Amino acid sequence: MAPSNSVLDLPPEPSLALPRSFWKTFVKEYWNRQPTVLRGLFPAHFPTPQDAFEAVLACGERYRKGDFKQQIRIYIEHEPEPGQVPDYSSIFSLSRYLPVPEDRTLDGYTARMTHQLKGRRFGVLLNNLQTYHWNHWLQVKSFLGGFFQAVGVPMSGVDSTLFMGNYLYTPFGVHKDDLHIFNFVIQGQKVMSLWPFEKLAHREELPKDGPNLIDHNALIHLRDKADEEQLLSQAEFLEASPGDILFWPASYWHRAEPGKGMVVSASVGFNFRPPEFVEMAPEHEWPDRLRHTEMPGAPKWKVPNALKSSIGKRGKRENVMAADRESTAAWVRFLTNGAMEGVPPEDRSAKPVTGQDWVRAHPSRPIVTMPLTGGQVLVAANGRSSMLAANATVSRRMEKLVATLNAGTPVRVKELEEAFFTKLEGRTFKRGALQGLLNDLVRWRAVQHCEPGQEA
Repeated sequence: MAPSNSVLDLPPEPSLALPRSFWKTFVKEYWNRQPTVLRGLFPAHFPTPQDAFEAVLACGERYRKGDFKQQIRIYIEHEPEPGQVPDYSSIFSLSRYLPVPEDRTLDGYTARMTHQLKGRRFGVLLNNLQTYHWNHWLQVKSFLGGFFQAVGVPMSGVDSTLFMGNYLYTPFGVHKDDLHIFNFVIQGQKVMSLWPFEKLAHREELPKDGPNLIDHNALIHLRDKADEEQLLSQAEFLEASPGDILFWPASYWHRAEPGKGMVVSASVGFNFRPPEFVEMAPEHEWPDRLRHTEMPGAPKWKVPNALKSSIGKRGKRENVMAADRESTAAWVRFLTNGAMEGVPPEDRSAKPVTGQDWVRAHPSRPIVTMPLTGGQVLVAANGRSSMLAANATVSRRMEKLVATLNAGTPVRVKELEEAFFTKLEGRTFKRGALQGLLNDLVRWRAVQHCEPGQEA
């Protein structure tokens, strides 16, 4: 055991958790009802302009390495013709326009972009912001924890999107999403124009049949400046400062209005509909949300019954069983990721573990083990997983190892290995496989190197 007289304090994680009383009042007064500004709730740990810059820089580094899957858009504003509103074009060759280390800060990046674009205004939109910045993943997960407790956990996923730019208006104009939005204002004054659904639902460019529009994305096409002014005369305006959070329900039309200089915000959006694939699958029940108590946390956590039942209604043939394994693994990853769509970045600088190292996990983000059909066990944490071949004995020992880590107290790797392999036949499970798994957990930030006695 670790010595009790050498406890060292760890730096606090960036938590944006709010008390249950706050969420109770919020749900009663605003949730799915009306927009509001939540002002100055956090004395610390709010996202910073440098956080935003580092996230877009990380995205740029991935892009330049040939990973073109990044959901990033850069818009350039064009001067309008007389009587018209500004329009925007997208940049498709992004390499020159994404941050580089030499920019150093958001101000440095803004200055370079302003020079390259010859003074034209621009905007950057980056989806899955939490996949580029570990602290932001922690911020979103902690912020939504209390909300999920009050309302439930959305099965369609949560995404954080960065809005960064000196553009006059939202590049795609007045629109509505199918998402409820919390918008964290990071830099500059953010002004939003908002309209209840009914105010603009009569517009001639909107479809009058098909899916219920109030639950879907839609755009308003402004004919000219006069049309814009007429719409704005019906709008409600909300203004928020850095450290504030704007909220509006999915039913509201909205547009960001002119601000001064660079304005940076991060929108956290979600809805409570079943995942899109359910509409294409054979008819069966699928939960639109889970209770917060069904999220990973209990020592003997299992896949929630509603989810397990839906996955299992596909027969027992071997190829179907394999598909069920993959589906179960995907949903376990999703739930360990805090119901977010994108996983946090791996820690590529983490050193491999040795037998003499001390490690610990964080008890508020437990590692999960899950036995699967076909003699396999899943080990998942923070949205990532490994699927290992394991008989019943190995599965039980894996559960015990993970329980030891999840306690949050320091343990030496050598002691974990000794407990796992004692009286275990060498061919049953290889030592290299266990060390590889521990290194995966360190890289996923589920397990950290620590000093003896250093508790979470």
